Amino acid sequence: MAWNWKKLGAAKKSLIRRGAVVLVAYEVVFVAAMFWVDRTKPAGPMLFVLALLTTLPVLAFIATLARYLGEEVDEFHRQLVVRCLLWGTAAVMATVCFHGFLQLFGWRGSWPAAVELGVFLTAMLVAKLTYRVQNRVPADADAMLGSGGVR
Repeated sequence: MAWNWKKLGAAKKSLIRRGAVVLVAYEVVFVAAMFWVDRTKPAGPMLFVLALLTTLPVLAFIATLARYLGEEVDEFHRQLVVRCLLWGTAAVMATVCFHGFLQLFGWRGSWPAAVELGVFLTAMLVAKLTYRVQNRVPADADAMLGSGGVR
């Protein structure tokens, strides 16, 4: 299913534009930080500064989502986004808790940092698909309403 830019509301268009800018900024900052760490091998407080700088675009993306929720006039879409964000956040919290317990119980390994992002995106996608199936409109709903039928 392709996006039809003309049919998108103003809030969604703004979300896509701002989100794209923030994600590009994140990629630039992340790659630059990784390159710099690889070349200079910083230690101590400089690592914290690099981590903070790399986290700033993530915070900007969260602010972008919050701004979208404030601008969205369609209550159904706003509620859908909030529910998907809730499921994604809950999945990340459960994953981090599981990982913490593994380490607490003696596991010395670790998984890549991108695991949490993948869990978040997967949970949001599953939630959106689930809500879409729950709230689908029957194919003949327009015909029923047009002929005076009651749903």
